[in-house]
Amino acid sequence: MENSIGWDKIRLLVTNACNYKCAFCHNEGQAKHMLPKQMSYEQLKQFIDIIKEQKISEICFSGGEPFLNKDIVKMIVYANNETTCDIGCASNLSLITESQIQELAKTRVKFNIQFPYANENDFRRSTVNGNYSVILKKIDSIKSAGIEIGLNTVIQSTKIEDVKEIIRFALIQEIPLKLLPQIGQEGSEKYKDSIYPLLRENAVDCKDKGSGATRWILKSNGHQTVVLYIDSPCFYKDISVCRHYGEIRILPDLYVQSCILKKDATSLKLDEGKEFVLKQLRELWKNFSHC
Repeated sequence: MENSIGWDKIRLLVTNACNYKCAFCHNEGQAKHMLPKQMSYEQLKQFIDIIKEQKISEICFSGGEPFLNKDIVKMIVYANNETTCDIGCASNLSLITESQIQELAKTRVKFNIQFPYANENDFRRSTVNGNYSVILKKIDSIKSAGIEIGLNTVIQSTKIEDVKEIIRFALIQEIPLKLLPQIGQEGSEKYKDSIYPLLRENAVDCKDKGSGATRWILKSNGHQTVVLYIDSPCFYKDISVCRHYGEIRILPDLYVQSCILKKDATSLKLDEGKEFVLKQLRELWKNFSHC
């Protein structure tokens, strides 16, 4: 079936609140210091029912911290049962319980964990409220439950030892890693000049994915992992890369972002029915032609 709405990926921001206070966080493009908002389970069901027949490669749940929404597990389960695409969840993992892990193990969800540093002191300093030891235990629990997991690290400087430590941790744990230079940080568009040599030390393969990401396969001492370095198209105002990636973001109040740097302007009118909302999404794709 032709992908009639254009968009390839959908990111559902089910809350704008977070229990961490990371200074580098762009809150998925949402304005900071806004009143807490949450997407309801009924709104989620309505939206999934509208788009579930579309040709979409991934639905990703995010926030804020999605586990601050009490219905997050029900939401993931509903999306899992009603669609065939990949299901992702971007979380700091601090609030998930063992019973929730066991429930989600019955789905195809993959976790993408915000993981700024691979040591206790810097982890606490960066997140303010994060407990490194607790997160390590929860990572182990998720892996033991057979749920896929990956780490997302926002690079806040080119302090090489910090980056080396994260790469070493991902290799030893054999967990995929995304390295994302901080958007808006002075010089971050050139961080790759310092980090690519680190990746080459243990790389056995490297591929440009054409979506702003370079995929590295690393091997060392019997361990192997995959590292994606995200060379953000925001650095270069490259709309062709953004369109190739094709992600749209639905905010907690059902306003829509085609780009994390753009203000939301369109509110999805779920009560107007399927064809009305699909038309809204088609128009958003049509107009997604410049930065």
